[in-house]
Amino acid sequence: MTGGFGSLFFGPGPAVRRPNGISRPVPPYEQRFVGFCLPVFRNVPDLTSCSAVELARRIRAREVSAVEVLEAHLDRIERQNPAVNAVVTLDAERARARANAADAALARDEVWGPLHGVPFTVKDQFSTAGLRTTYALPHYADFVPAADAPQVACLKEAGGVLMGKTNLPLAAYDWQCDHPNFGRANNPWALDCTPGGSSGGSAAALAAGLTPLELGADVAGSIRIPSHFCGVAGLRPTEDGPLRGIRPPDRPATVRHIAVAGPMARTVEDLQLEWAALCGADPAASAPATPSPDALRIAVTPELGGVPADTDTQRVLRDATTAWGAAGCEVKRRPAPFDVEDAFDTWARIQGFELTAGLPAPLRTPPLKQLVWQGYVRSKFGSLAGRMAKGASLGPRGYFRALDRRAALADGLDAFFDDWDLWVTPVAATPTFTHRPTGAARTLEGVSVPYALPIAPYNCPTAVLGHPILTLPAGRTPTGRPIGLQVHARHGADATLLAAGRRLEAVLGCDPAPASLAEAPRTDDSA
Repeated sequence: MTGGFGSLFFGPGPAVRRPNGISRPVPPYEQRFVGFCLPVFRNVPDLTSCSAVELARRIRAREVSAVEVLEAHLDRIERQNPAVNAVVTLDAERARARANAADAALARDEVWGPLHGVPFTVKDQFSTAGLRTTYALPHYADFVPAADAPQVACLKEAGGVLMGKTNLPLAAYDWQCDHPNFGRANNPWALDCTPGGSSGGSAAALAAGLTPLELGADVAGSIRIPSHFCGVAGLRPTEDGPLRGIRPPDRPATVRHIAVAGPMARTVEDLQLEWAALCGADPAASAPATPSPDALRIAVTPELGGVPADTDTQRVLRDATTAWGAAGCEVKRRPAPFDVEDAFDTWARIQGFELTAGLPAPLRTPPLKQLVWQGYVRSKFGSLAGRMAKGASLGPRGYFRALDRRAALADGLDAFFDDWDLWVTPVAATPTFTHRPTGAARTLEGVSVPYALPIAPYNCPTAVLGHPILTLPAGRTPTGRPIGLQVHARHGADATLLAAGRRLEAVLGCDPAPASLAEAPRTDDSA
């Protein structure tokens, strides 16, 4: 979840409709023929199955053109997006112009950057110059920003080709992905299941092979949960200041803490490439050496917040840690390195205070403020609303005390990393679940539990400390639903975390190939 509740109280949004921009004219026959048949003629993998690193290399080597790569992805979007509803706005013509310019630049021996000619999409929460950005708010259904969000600008400056925007839930605040304008996104691995939220369209687009790179945002698992549910990799980076570019320009950015923007991809190597672009760095010069297994000390905590993970998640965690141990890592089970309940309450106090500050004036004072938190929000997120309501009732001194407590918790976690390189936990207590109304009960090992219980204790307390967290694809359920793990590291050690994560990923050997929707397993499970 990323964003605020303020937009939810301005009235209902428009009826569900097919988004403008998703339809496009059929490309010329020659482009379609080349884009579809090129892999056969050149005896190489389908371009939409290639990693971003491979695409960037092949474009620079002129083995394939940026136009060919773009057309392959646009063709896949046209054929497979209707099933997943991940891409909600296309910018095909400007993307074609950009790809042509990238090829022309290479012909002059000009390389724009590490993403030269590589297509990407971004969550429809990030401002994109000249391209519709709804910020997940119905009142901005046709809003076109004048400038890019800083993160989008970085990806473009690195040579990337923006293709379009991806789906997200209302107000970017849910662990599912159902938007009043765009409709519901589906999980490519199990279409009757959610891809997660709020960066659900981002993860679904990656898993379906519609894009090689994505940009998401996270305040309570919005990168981590979709990555886990869809079997892709995501980085919740070190928090380093207020997140800009995810709010309409006429609204104050009251969410000043915890929310971060981060890269999403199918492999950790691709995350490294995108992270370098977001940082404005040369990936070859800035990436630390990939640690060998025997250099990694890994602490593992199988359960957070008193909520045990289900059998499949426990099995995947056990198999992963066994494999890492066999590869030479020092792996030991340890309790959580901070008071999870304290961190959870600290997260809720900060979020509750900042979200309330963004509400319309009548909703910031009693009695309507109580109706917001104890009525609407409680109906969606259960006891989580009660925690956040305590933050909504804070005065400035209480809010600053919460920030002080957060700093103390973060210092404690950094002290833990004096003895350990990485800390591994589940991302959630379960893999993806079947679509349902927000707030509806779920099942955990056959027991009915509140909607937020399998997710919130694993994502909210870990977010408030501001440390980098990598979501690593680690395994699957017997029915094919992905399961990921959270890998945590020291504050500011994002590049080192990605380098270590790449080594852990190699040991696990998970297949990064996108889902084949014709073969996507379905489940009648209601978990």
